[in-house]
Amino acid sequence: MKKLLSIVFLLTATLIYAYAQVVPGYKLLAPASVETKNYYFVSLLEHLPAARKLITNDPVLCAISKEKQQKLAAATTSAEIIAAFKFSPEEIDDIGNRLAALYTPGTILDSMIQRHILPSGCYILLAKKFQGKSLLKAIWDQDANGMNYAIDVYAAAKRPEYASIDSISFNVHSAYYTQGILPACQQNIEAIVSGNNAFFAVPLTAVQTILDFNDRDLAIDYEPLGKGVNQKSYAKIMHTNWAKYSYTAILVLGAGPETLNTEISPFGRLRAAYGALLYKKHLAPFIIVSGGKVHPYHTPYCEAYEMKKYLMKRWGIPEDAIIMEPHARHTNTNVRNTVRIMIRKGFPLDRPALMTSSESHINYIKDQGMFAKRCETDLNMVPYRLGKRVSKRAIEFYPQEVALQINPFEPLDP
Repeated sequence: MKKLLSIVFLLTATLIYAYAQVVPGYKLLAPASVETKNYYFVSLLEHLPAARKLITNDPVLCAISKEKQQKLAAATTSAEIIAAFKFSPEEIDDIGNRLAALYTPGTILDSMIQRHILPSGCYILLAKKFQGKSLLKAIWDQDANGMNYAIDVYAAAKRPEYASIDSISFNVHSAYYTQGILPACQQNIEAIVSGNNAFFAVPLTAVQTILDFNDRDLAIDYEPLGKGVNQKSYAKIMHTNWAKYSYTAILVLGAGPETLNTEISPFGRLRAAYGALLYKKHLAPFIIVSGGKVHPYHTPYCEAYEMKKYLMKRWGIPEDAIIMEPHARHTNTNVRNTVRIMIRKGFPLDRPALMTSSESHINYIKDQGMFAKRCETDLNMVPYRLGKRVSKRAIEFYPQEVALQINPFEPLDP
């Protein structure tokens, strides 16, 4: 009997470790940084003093950092420079093995997993598969390959999944780029990382610099949201009586314009207006407008910001009732990013929210089964559970914790 109870205890502990560690309301460290949005493990190593001290004092990891800086300084051709920015497969393996060697239960890296990695949910899909050293290595592998991907796309012009909106801003074969932009980028990175012993210093700084000169650091637009565009609405959440409403929020899916000088598209207006009509029926305490700077390529206008302005000016919706989600670039991340906000800000997750758009868009989400497949393909998970369709243009959905999983292979909207 005691043996059976021990087995049950171990199985229970394993399940708790793998599944029940997400903490709603967990606050990300340095939310206005590229590294937090894309590579939260590396961000923790950067921003937690004890973790940073551990890795910058370790002789093996310091040697890797020194060698990477030497390779960067020695690079002369475009191919050499880009290769020096990235982690090699051997470096990824060596760093992963060293991090695993530094990990033991109860020490700094284990504490980081227990206090930040698991509660944040940023690697929830990996935490369902791995524990301890194996989890650490899997997380590191994702971060490292994510950094390499961003460098490939925004320095070497690798074709991204959605090339029409996400591509590099330059002709990488032009003298302007090869003799001007790229060497200047190399020199800036050298200056920034000089004396920095962190093993990730060169690739992370390369990502930050490359996204910046491409004007593609869109993942941190308007951040931190709670101290800017969402300050009033986030404050209202804490005092909301959810029992007064049928739904926790009304999510309005964005629709970008077709020309660079158009602030908000006709569909953006119509979708936002429908959300306002539902709000005025007192169905929910908040309207969440979702959509980033997406269409057309390099648009200066953010769908969520323009819908917020429209709702306030045309429909008189109070600012504290509007939550902006200004980063999504596709329908799947409209929903995923909204669910992240709902989890982080303490929305009741067992109650439905409403999703609204055009009729054909809701048909796609509900009736054809294609949207869930697209989420699985692009995100490796489905960030919602659908409820009933309440009108031609609105459907219920329930937030799912897997939405917290980072996807660094969409660096503009991870």
